[in-house]
Amino acid sequence: MHKQDTKYMQSGVYKLTCPDYNKAYVGQAGRSSKTRSNEHKNTFRLNYRTSNFATHLIEKSHSFGTIHNTMRILKHHIKGTHLNTVARFYIYAEYIKKNHLNDKHTTTPNRIFEVLLKNPNHHNPLPQTHPLSL
Repeated sequence: MHKQDTKYMQSGVYKLTCPDYNKAYVGQAGRSSKTRSNEHKNTFRLNYRTSNFATHLIEKSHSFGTIHNTMRILKHHIKGTHLNTVARFYIYAEYIKKNHLNDKHTTTPNRIFEVLLKNPNHHNPLPQTHPLSL
């Protein structure tokens, strides 16, 4: 297995970006991120509307792209409550940029997230990369 592919074999928070429009869907996987990507891709291929990412691609007649140009791993983490919080943080980061494809009910205002996203010099324990560079 190629070293670059191993990052997709863990659970965590991921971002799928439409290669044609640059809109993003943030999700989490308790399984491997590759498995989750394949689920989104199958939903797209079969023309199902059970994935917001696939629905966007279908409605806009956009392409899915490869895992390497569509999926970005934002944070590796095990399944659980903490993973849910990390996912909400990254969803909110896309929401405030008006760049998200997630459901509106996943983007409730969060003052802590706002402080972390507005202060680039603040030490941020959540992301592997700075949230403003998403």
